[in-house]
Amino acid sequence: MSVNEDRHNLKTVIDGKTFKNMLFTSLMTLKEQKSLIDSLNVFPVPDGDTGTNMYLTYLEAINEVKKLDSHKIDRMTSALAKGALMGARGNSGVILSQLLRGFSQALKDKSDLTTVDLVKALRKASEVAYQGVLKPVEGTILTVSRKAASGAEAALKTGDDFYYILATTIDYARKALNQTPEQLPALKEAEVVDAGGQGYLSILEGMLAGLQGKKKYHQVDLEIVKPKTYKKPEEEIKYTYCTQLLINMNDNNRSKNIDEIRNDLQNYGDSLMVVGADNIVKIHIHTNHPGVILEYGLKRGNINDIEIDNMKLQSEEKRKKEEEKQRQEFNNKSNDELYDKVKVKKDKGIIAVTQGNGLKKILNDLGVDKVIDGGQSMNPSTNQFVEAVKKLDSSKIIILPNNKNVISAAKQAASLSDKDVEVVSTKNIPQAISALLVFNDEVSLDELKEAMEMEIENVKTVEITTAVKNSKVKGLEIKKGNIIGIIDSMIEIVGNDYKQVVIDLFDKCWEEEELITIYYGQDINEEDAENLKAELMERFDIDEIEVYRGEQPLYPYIISME
Repeated sequence: MSVNEDRHNLKTVIDGKTFKNMLFTSLMTLKEQKSLIDSLNVFPVPDGDTGTNMYLTYLEAINEVKKLDSHKIDRMTSALAKGALMGARGNSGVILSQLLRGFSQALKDKSDLTTVDLVKALRKASEVAYQGVLKPVEGTILTVSRKAASGAEAALKTGDDFYYILATTIDYARKALNQTPEQLPALKEAEVVDAGGQGYLSILEGMLAGLQGKKKYHQVDLEIVKPKTYKKPEEEIKYTYCTQLLINMNDNNRSKNIDEIRNDLQNYGDSLMVVGADNIVKIHIHTNHPGVILEYGLKRGNINDIEIDNMKLQSEEKRKKEEEKQRQEFNNKSNDELYDKVKVKKDKGIIAVTQGNGLKKILNDLGVDKVIDGGQSMNPSTNQFVEAVKKLDSSKIIILPNNKNVISAAKQAASLSDKDVEVVSTKNIPQAISALLVFNDEVSLDELKEAMEMEIENVKTVEITTAVKNSKVKGLEIKKGNIIGIIDSMIEIVGNDYKQVVIDLFDKCWEEEELITIYYGQDINEEDAENLKAELMERFDIDEIEVYRGEQPLYPYIISME
């Protein structure tokens, strides 16, 4: 709407009931825009997307408001800030929580909301958000929030009704958002605006829509978002029937040896097994034509012990049973069981974040006391870290986030804890493993953190993943579905084959490091990983490469070089 619309219906004060509807409407607006905001991320990797993280953070904030039996503005904004603080996910979620914290601070002891209060709260929100970032970067949500506050202040000088002030605020925010590509070259190359700024704009637009009564969500049932789970895709069953039988060879066929029978049948399916002794031959084969196999047996003798199983039906039944088992386990779990139950009484505890049973076991074996399930596309909330810290017996704790988009939530949790908590800013699993290898329970927490941070500087990390959208990065034209090769968080290679992309990355970055370790994901089998190891050793004259089953989703290969 234009800034001059709705001036006929002046509103200089709003009550808590109206404000609550504005909040609920802004949540639903953010939800509607979530996919669009996710698509604005510059890097086309499956990571913690901005729209999803902002929505989940704001959802927790609104859920706290929904619990209230009060319509006082200060109580609602305080609940909003608390929910966002504990529910913050990813960098964008943490910044949003700081915006809401500042907004709440400016509205202390306010029962209703005036236009003057709103303008002060928008400015305070921006100031607190800037203070919460160690090195503020312009061209981000911070810029959009600051310009939005300037718009509100400019509007207040010429008018004092909510419609006009919010509309002007949104106009300023939109103009600031459209300028973000000129402030950040990466945005300009990718031809997108800042995703966090778009998220903030969506919230403001939702608040105005709620004020105008365009959408009413007073009775909205706010959803409970369960963590995403990643399962290895089911392998397609090429041959339906598992067929087994025994043949008692007749006199005319007793001279036919096992190899000849195997050659006769090899084109009728796979998983063929032919064994025998004393004229008794056992055949096992996966085939789409079990009748042909039985007919073959009848031509050569008497057949018995016949078994024919439909593997597709068996697979579907197994899948249903597994889903039901997982559903029951989830429903039966208490909050305590969502975390590892390892109780290790030692001076310093360690919390780490990862996905994949293999990687979790490796971290546990290296001394991690609690592993939080999360990482790419499933960034843990501040509250998950807070709860994990509480459950450790240790009074001094190290947190290894293992993802650049998780670090902010971990640091926010550390600031909320009564315990002595330090965050070592690991961005991936190889850095975490390197840090764990220098763990020393005898030194001070500060000394330990320093030693770990020095150690991770010696690690080079190679990651392979699949592009989730079209993008332009560092001059590379990336199409959705391309295989992406990443070196220390920077996209360097684009291709169409996992192995070839790894080889191209080694051509680009290998500097005769002494220790190479491959962690292969849930979509890679051991044979493929060993074949990759063999080719790398031969091509680059490497003496040894260690290979471990990580079972991580989304990243088929994570490779450490030291």
